[in-house]
Amino acid sequence: MTLKQLEAFYLAATSPNFMIAAERLHISVSTLSKRITDLEDSLRSILFDRSSARARLTSEGEQLLPHVEQLLRQANFIVSLGRQPDSLRGRCHFGVGELSALTWLPSFIARLQAAHPNLQLDPVVEAGSSLGNLARRVAEGDLDFAVVANCPSDTRVKSEFVGSAGFVWVCSPRLTSEREGRLSAVLADCALISLPPSSGTAHIIEQSLRTIDATVARRLHCNSWAVIAQLLIQGLGVGVLPEAWAEQLVQLGALVRLRGVPPLAALDYYLISRERDLRPLVGACLDIACQVVNFKPTGRGFLHVGG
Repeated sequence: MTLKQLEAFYLAATSPNFMIAAERLHISVSTLSKRITDLEDSLRSILFDRSSARARLTSEGEQLLPHVEQLLRQANFIVSLGRQPDSLRGRCHFGVGELSALTWLPSFIARLQAAHPNLQLDPVVEAGSSLGNLARRVAEGDLDFAVVANCPSDTRVKSEFVGSAGFVWVCSPRLTSEREGRLSAVLADCALISLPPSSGTAHIIEQSLRTIDATVARRLHCNSWAVIAQLLIQGLGVGVLPEAWAEQLVQLGALVRLRGVPPLAALDYYLISRERDLRPLVGACLDIACQVVNFKPTGRGFLHVGG
């Protein structure tokens, strides 16, 4: 019995399939299978039922899994005491939302590539109502980790806080000329432009509206922050934008901040990973994320205000 055999067993047991487990170990599927077979031979037990399309743990495998998990945690701790971590290898498949992609993601990728040049990065960007898919895909093992708004309740994932984004109410200057720039007056006959109701900002928007007992005449949902910014600039309604974005657009004269409403609550972001993922990859990515996560716009991006 070897540590590599135990790692192969653990990754195969906690990944969606043997192919993903092999990718995470940076070995071939045949090598992964050979290590598991050798472990079964040494234990004289069948750990996986291979009779169906997807191998599943046998009762013996289920009993062994928590003991292997504990052993690997101790092994990782001992390794961390003895030397600096090696450069990571293999594939890193992770997810973020559009707001993250338009702000801190390039800096994150640059730092991760500089620290671990042999790591293949495959980011996935989800927008609006699709963000809930990221937590599900992490829990099911399809993604190594994701950075999402709010802390998921799924017990299959663990969460680490990495930063917050603030938001403000804004609209085009032309919508405020006869309404004194007050949110309740503008909402009376203008559309509320926002991400879909399932988005992370939906709750803070509704909470803000309740504080002033505002009536929403009509709503316009869009799953893209960049498009929402352009709709607001064109005077098609009122809405919220990340504070740093809004400030730049206000300085350009493209938008104005609305009055008559308390500050919006901030939205907390978390790096989530599978509860049983023991690889150094997650810790390395968490360390870098905590250094770079902020929601200030980079470059012009959505700030383009031309026709």
